[in-house]
Amino acid sequence: MKLATFMKHFLGIWIILHYLQLSENTTIKDKIAGVSIKILNKQVEAYLGIPYATPPVGDLRFSEPQPVKDWDFVYNATQKPPSCMQDPMFDFPEWSNRQPKEISEDCLYINVWVPESTTCGDKLTTMVWIYGGGFTLGSTNMDIYDGSVIASVGEVIFVSFNYRLGAFGYANFGQDDAAVNAGMLDQVLALKWVHENIEAFGGDKDLITIFGESAGSMSVAHHLISPMTKGLFKRAILQSGSNNQQTFTANPEDNFEFTSMMAKELGCSEDDMLPCMRRVDAFDIAAFQKQFMQRKKTFATLIPQKGSPFLPEDPFESIDNGKFHDVDILIGETKDEGSIFLLLYRLKLLNEEEPNLSKSEFESILSHFYKVNSESVNLIVQEYLRDVADDASFTITKQTIKALGHGIFTCPIFHLAERLSQNNRNVFHYVFNHTRTKSPRKKWMGVPHFEDVYFVFGKPFMTVNDYSREEMEFSKKIIELWTSFAKTGKPSYEGMEEEWLQFDEKDRRSFSLTLGNIHLTKAEEEKCKFWKQFYGFD
Repeated sequence: MKLATFMKHFLGIWIILHYLQLSENTTIKDKIAGVSIKILNKQVEAYLGIPYATPPVGDLRFSEPQPVKDWDFVYNATQKPPSCMQDPMFDFPEWSNRQPKEISEDCLYINVWVPESTTCGDKLTTMVWIYGGGFTLGSTNMDIYDGSVIASVGEVIFVSFNYRLGAFGYANFGQDDAAVNAGMLDQVLALKWVHENIEAFGGDKDLITIFGESAGSMSVAHHLISPMTKGLFKRAILQSGSNNQQTFTANPEDNFEFTSMMAKELGCSEDDMLPCMRRVDAFDIAAFQKQFMQRKKTFATLIPQKGSPFLPEDPFESIDNGKFHDVDILIGETKDEGSIFLLLYRLKLLNEEEPNLSKSEFESILSHFYKVNSESVNLIVQEYLRDVADDASFTITKQTIKALGHGIFTCPIFHLAERLSQNNRNVFHYVFNHTRTKSPRKKWMGVPHFEDVYFVFGKPFMTVNDYSREEMEFSKKIIELWTSFAKTGKPSYEGMEEEWLQFDEKDRRSFSLTLGNIHLTKAEEEKCKFWKQFYGFD
């Protein structure tokens, strides 16, 4: 064989072998094209809308998520994905940056923001965000959840993903060929995707922190006890949400009852319920849920239910016995969690400077919110209105806010922190105590639910005209606290003068996150004694 011919054959064989080698070593990052952006003088690579599951449409509606099929082309990951199916029930002007944009059943996508690293060769910590919205609303494409500032300021990889909501995520048909907790199984699949693929983006699969707010925080709490997520993350941050009372964990029969009622209302018979509901227009299902929520004055219809495979059969027993994954915890709440939920019952209060409620209205709102009998409502009345005069209407309003916030958020969070701190687990507790200087909300709302999210996501750096320079510095400190915890297991920020000590049952140490005065304090135990007895925590 002539040398030229030999070289030609050899080169051809080398190219084939080299191609096979490249194929074997190809990662998900090699198959996607992202977009490079400059945030605060740092380059961040954004990979938006990467599919992590097969679109849950047609016969896959209401089914367990299926891993996405591999592709042999470069995927254009430059746009945030559509929101999962929903029909928002409120349209407050100030929530414009929290409104989902494009809505579709084909929504199971993931986003990754990767900052340029200042330390050559070191793997980056990853933070995975789970959005809230009562398991009925929410999306990664909302402007508020852009991860670029966290990635840039905190030098971490930031990840977010969509998961199915409402009936699409939590319907229970009582049949083997339909999943229960499909929305939570979406979350599990997304977390597995991150654990398996994050090192291709320069991350460390052993340094993953999951965090979320409201229903996202409740989701994080569920992952702390789920047998399906053990080993998928090292740390967790819970912002304004827990899972240790019945309000946000359903019994299977309750979800089945609602699913059956909904199917009947949408024209599906009992014998043909699942196939029929897979044919019903998705927007009709979302619209029905919106109408139901408006009629019943509730933020949620279907929610995660207890039981296999995602949750233990008795998750509350697991919590009481401290059967959590061995991870570090940062957990807390805003100072006035309940004020935003008062608007659910009295939307007109949004425009009032000092809204007035009567004691009978207090009783009506609390009985509806907690879905309890008159005897239980009387206990709440005695606790919060014992020394309040009948005509002290604004005081009654403020006590209503406290009763709503303490019972659903503050005290269950406090109790969960106690349980988590057992068995030498590292737990840090905080109270977020600042409202935006230019907040459109009335002063009576205080520091409401969700207020912390603006500062965790660095909004003062994105819309500088809406924040003061002091708020910009405050946001930087909050991001550093969150990201340092994700990196090391202990929250801190540059120039921090007071060490953030751990929360434990004896010394209930907490950090007050207040503008210009971040300091160590003690969590208020007294206000939660009543709710411990009310829920039977003790």
